[in-house]
Amino acid sequence: RLPGLPMSLNQIIGPLFLLSATAYWARGQMMRLQSKVLPWLLLMSAYFLINAVTGESMENGLIQGRYVVIYCLYAVALAAAMKSERAILAYAWIITTLSFVAALAGIVEAIQKGTFFALAGKITDAVRVRGAASTAVVYGWNLLFAFPFAFFLFAEVRSRMWRGIALLMACTILFVALLSLSRTIIALVFIQTIVCARLFRYPNRRRVLAVLGVLVIVAAALVMPVAIKRFVGVADYRRDYSLMERRDNAIISREVFKAHPIFGVGLGSYSAVWRNYIPSDYRTFFAQYIEASRPRYTDQGYMQILCEGGIVGFGLFAALIVVIFRQAFRIRRRARECDDSFAWNLAALVIAGLNHLLLSTLTDDTFLYVRVWLLYAVALLLDERLLWPRTDKEAVPGTTPPEPAGSS
Repeated sequence: RLPGLPMSLNQIIGPLFLLSATAYWARGQMMRLQSKVLPWLLLMSAYFLINAVTGESMENGLIQGRYVVIYCLYAVALAAAMKSERAILAYAWIITTLSFVAALAGIVEAIQKGTFFALAGKITDAVRVRGAASTAVVYGWNLLFAFPFAFFLFAEVRSRMWRGIALLMACTILFVALLSLSRTIIALVFIQTIVCARLFRYPNRRRVLAVLGVLVIVAAALVMPVAIKRFVGVADYRRDYSLMERRDNAIISREVFKAHPIFGVGLGSYSAVWRNYIPSDYRTFFAQYIEASRPRYTDQGYMQILCEGGIVGFGLFAALIVVIFRQAFRIRRRARECDDSFAWNLAALVIAGLNHLLLSTLTDDTFLYVRVWLLYAVALLLDERLLWPRTDKEAVPGTTPPEPAGSS
């Protein structure tokens, strides 16, 4: 919250953004969205709004339902405002630059904590870089979210200097993400590097792949001892506090799902009612010793959607992801036929972003993370109008393209 005020910065910026978007729409400066993704996004949002306010905890449900509405409006408004290639590139620059600044702050934090010297010794939470995020894992996920956007800029920016800057930002983001020293982040850094290098279309492909290969080898040499220690720890899960806590959450979530399989306990309600679902045989490790007033979260995104939204909510979420994937690959197929590199790379950005979403949801309850809805905004741009030949960078996808010169 802001000092001296009973509200947070988000509570001020959010309404101002929506008011600004409404003013743009009233002046006709927003394009009409025609994406096949939009109906599914609205349907999922409407379901989870109703699901939240009718759940077991109305207090938490009202808060979560409000966020669903706000984030959905964010995604739609952002997509409607990106009427040109220049606007889409600006959107990517904003996300990349802010993440790059966060990465630079992470380097400073790593120096202060002695993270680089600790790589060869014992890894503890005290040396893990977490930035301004709640945990080091969330910090790593947030940085990695920006990597496909940086790669998209590298592939699409025409200036050699700015392409180099975009690639430098991308590599810095990857390196600092490794300093979170998380098992999942270490794995995803290498996965996303391969995915982006494979999906995007960019000049000097062999040279860039060679550079990325060298960087991956160097990074692997630096973090391999850490990675081995972190992954070996999984073998004896009873000595790993975080794994035991996730195990407890999985057991309780399974009990919640068994009690409410169709519609779930209600979005946001799990943190308020979790203690009511501790199994009677107390097979959890330490959850039964925690007071009921302490909030507790699933920390596993798919489990959260399933136990809070039920089969219906999980089905709507899965349907949305399938529709986005299908539309992205459809646009890529048409972009190949039209030889449209921008449409190809924008679809690649969405696919790489979805890969990040699906993997991060394995270990984090990402459903209401802002970054997820920022990705939905880009997914809403995937429609056939994107494939028109554009000679003007300010051409609006929602209007009829100009006729060729000399046509009658």
